[in-house]
Amino acid sequence: MKTNILSLTIMIFMAGTLLTSCGQASKKDANSVKEDVKELNKDLVKGAKDTNVEIKTAVKANWEQFKTSSDLAIENTEKQIEVLRTKIANANKSEKEKLTKALDKLEQKNKELKEKLAKRGKEFKENMIDFNESAKENEQKFEREFTHDMNELGAALKDLFKNNVQ
Repeated sequence: MKTNILSLTIMIFMAGTLLTSCGQASKKDANSVKEDVKELNKDLVKGAKDTNVEIKTAVKANWEQFKTSSDLAIENTEKQIEVLRTKIANANKSEKEKLTKALDKLEQKNKELKEKLAKRGKEFKENMIDFNESAKENEQKFEREFTHDMNELGAALKDLFKNNVQ
């Protein structure tokens, strides 16, 4: 009986020790997991900031290249308009009036495109653009629309004399 009581006491003592140590290990593991989660969150925040910096750099570089080529295209269009004005001066009176009106409309469209480009450039200079995942898409959309408008203007300038003067 004494052996049974002694064995039972030892078993209870061992079970208590085992349960107590498991509880402490669980607490240590839980604290370790919490610390890991905090570090992962910090890494995610840092990664997001790094991604935004990369996007900003890429979008700004693309913008500078696009702006340079667009400024050149607008400048060439302005020169083309001046050349057409001198050609219109040599046309007869009825044609001169029609062509001048048409050219004035095209010149106004060129000015609007120039202002649109300047406005977008101002947004870049003043950091009014959010540089996130959609920034690249928005910039590409702007560039496509602007290029399309410039191409239409160029085609209209080329066609100005086709229908009116023989």
